[in-house]
Amino acid sequence: MLPFSVLFSLVAATGATAKMLSPGFQSLHFNVSRGSSYGTATAGAKPRLRVRDSVDGTIETTLENEQTFYSVDLKIGSTNQDVVVLVDTGSSDLWVTGSNNPYCGSSSSSSSSSRKYRVLDDLTSHDSLTTTGNSAKSDLNVVNKASDVTSDTSSLKAIDCSQYGVFNPNNSDSFHSNETEFYIVYGDSTFAYGTWGYDTVTVGGTEVKDFSFAVANRTNSTVGVLGIGLTGLETTYSGSRASSLTSRYQYANLPVKMVEDGLISKRLYSLYLNDYNADSGSVLFGGIDHAKYSGTLTTVPIINTLSSSGYDTPIKLEVALSGISFDGGDSALSSPIAALLDSGTTLTYIPSDAIASIADSVGARYSSSYGYYLMDCPSSSIDTNLTFDFDGLTISAPIDNFILAADSSGSTCVLALMDYGTDYAILGDSFLRSAYIVYDLDELEIAMAQVKYTTEENIEVVTGSIPSASAAEGYSSTASVDGSDSTDLNGVIGGAGLSSADDDGEESTSSVTQTASRSTSSSTRSGSSGSSSSTGAGSHNAPFIAAAASLAMGMLALL
Repeated sequence: MLPFSVLFSLVAATGATAKMLSPGFQSLHFNVSRGSSYGTATAGAKPRLRVRDSVDGTIETTLENEQTFYSVDLKIGSTNQDVVVLVDTGSSDLWVTGSNNPYCGSSSSSSSSSRKYRVLDDLTSHDSLTTTGNSAKSDLNVVNKASDVTSDTSSLKAIDCSQYGVFNPNNSDSFHSNETEFYIVYGDSTFAYGTWGYDTVTVGGTEVKDFSFAVANRTNSTVGVLGIGLTGLETTYSGSRASSLTSRYQYANLPVKMVEDGLISKRLYSLYLNDYNADSGSVLFGGIDHAKYSGTLTTVPIINTLSSSGYDTPIKLEVALSGISFDGGDSALSSPIAALLDSGTTLTYIPSDAIASIADSVGARYSSSYGYYLMDCPSSSIDTNLTFDFDGLTISAPIDNFILAADSSGSTCVLALMDYGTDYAILGDSFLRSAYIVYDLDELEIAMAQVKYTTEENIEVVTGSIPSASAAEGYSSTASVDGSDSTDLNGVIGGAGLSSADDDGEESTSSVTQTASRSTSSSTRSGSSGSSSSTGAGSHNAPFIAAAASLAMGMLALL
């Protein structure tokens, strides 16, 4: 559950704070927990593989605590209504649960409705509207808008909305509705449908006035989302309501609004996930904490994997991954691939042939009974790493980050590198905790360095280019990789499983090109600036149908 998955992790209803450090940067602390769903996640939980024998003699395996959540507390409106949301770099909108949501009830128990993943079908995806082959969506009656879908919510287990808070616009004198529809569909069939508006939103101690967000009057999700990704990923621009080049637009989401309000100098933030056992981490808007990394920050361009769908600039936080090696050996990748940096995904997903190569290096063997690569559990003193190479920028992550126990004795382990199946990677929590990451949304580049776990601070305001950073060896004015221009914008979500590359079930591969120019253009530019109207319009009508079909499928599954 995009994007910083991207996008973050959760803890029950409290604790995240933001403080004004000085004019120019803001520190936002979030709570971290893991689980198989938002409703069951706890602080300190670790991913594990549960193994049991079934009645027919086969082995059943269940991956538990495979999702990571990051939560913050918001205060909204003139009455400071408390609402908990998940911070997410894998999406770009803020939405909160409305007080009149029919899914709310007294029970805190919920099934699939409690899970939150990255945005999938609601976002731009296809090159055509064709649905053939094994696509389940082709068998559904496509609806034209969320309000066309109705269901008897009494048949569902109720969501305890009081646990994480709801927003009642009628109780805020400062709320203004735009009277425009919002809706978004997620990969696990959860959805949010409501109305756009604006009000004062306090993120920790930072007050942001006239901030645009959506109030979900109908959602089967336990908790809302605070997206801080690129504005191109906003539902008004790349979502199902943005069905044509002339109607889509970008607005000031949180990073942009902080710049407009003079809270920070540029659309830039740094991510520090802290060590594996920590129950909190931080996002630093407008600044860099030099105490949190060792060595030198190195920059790489954010690449555009959706250029063939009519997008002139990137809308996802993806970079080119040129190699993965074990303990200084040969790379497991035969060529560079696109990689999504997704702090909302606990594990790491890479192509199947790369997993096989790494498994061979660590002595793991594939078990058809388990469905995973098994190996002898390493000793606690093992000091070997997987090294990820981004065109000369290298980050080493302990091999322990990618190994899970498969039995109670601790003798058999699982290589927890998950099979994405195509030439694409999602680098989740198991990788990202080894890096200090700076996202420069103005310059469309990302800087990384080896993380340093410490409580010390050495914060610098960023007003121009990333200070003390150097370009990666392979950084050039244009970065090209072979990437998957896939149906879903965020691929595998928190271990939920693989989604097909296109609606017809076939993978599509395109040349991914991102001009890494240092643009200073406004993030709130109109979507009509695109020139390839035929390509853009076609690709943006497609996700509308995909999202509507997915919503219908989700509602059928929940009834």
